[in-house]
Amino acid sequence: MDSVNTTDGGFDGDYHARNSNRRQILMISAEILRQFELEPGAIHENVVIDGIDVMSLQEGQQLKMGEAILEVTTPCEPCVQMDRIKQGLKNALRDRRGMFARVLRPGPIRVGDTVEC
Repeated sequence: MDSVNTTDGGFDGDYHARNSNRRQILMISAEILRQFELEPGAIHENVVIDGIDVMSLQEGQQLKMGEAILEVTTPCEPCVQMDRIKQGLKNALRDRRGMFARVLRPGPIRVGDTVEC
């Protein structure tokens, strides 16, 4: 998939897409996936960002991603599902699992779009 449309609730067609949900989109740093030799999507993230430490983003911070505007909401705590993917991954991803965001302004996001903080 080369692009996805965002709606007021998250990504069009995504299970977590709800207007009231603070956990609409899960972002992770590409470096984390490389470090653990994981393919994009392997740990159920929605967006992989290269060149930005996602965990350094602040709650309430707005990001322009493609034509969409997102607001960083809360860190994602790793759950037992991570150990089903790779043994020990839950503990290894503590404080590095990624950040959730919600959509403030819908619009398409394409692979390779820049992220403006």
